[in-house]
Amino acid sequence: MNRITTQMPARQRGALYATVILLVLVGSVITAALKIIPAYSNDKIVQSAMEAITERADYTTMSISEIRSEVSRSLQVNRVENFNTENVNLTREAGKEYIDVVYETRVPMVANISAVVAFSKRYDKF
Repeated sequence: MNRITTQMPARQRGALYATVILLVLVGSVITAALKIIPAYSNDKIVQSAMEAITERADYTTMSISEIRSEVSRSLQVNRVENFNTENVNLTREAGKEYIDVVYETRVPMVANISAVVAFSKRYDKF
């Protein structure tokens, strides 16, 4: 009776370790992406709220506290948490007024390691 040998060729030995390392790396990247993507989606909501305010007819006459209040209402409706409206500031440069939205979000990754995602956007106020 013929016997089939199941011994792997020498060039395939150790492929299991390479595959496991590759799977761990791919899994880590996917996990990091799934944790960071919500920060970017929340930023899109903040941007759309600010753009909606800048398109209003009374935008140029609104005070910074009124703009913060409108942003707060919009973010509350869209269930965006951990956004401080104090990050919405009025800036004057060269005789022009701008509304700056500058903030950062910390995303816990593993144990005591966090990723910091910084956002900065400027809107003209004529």
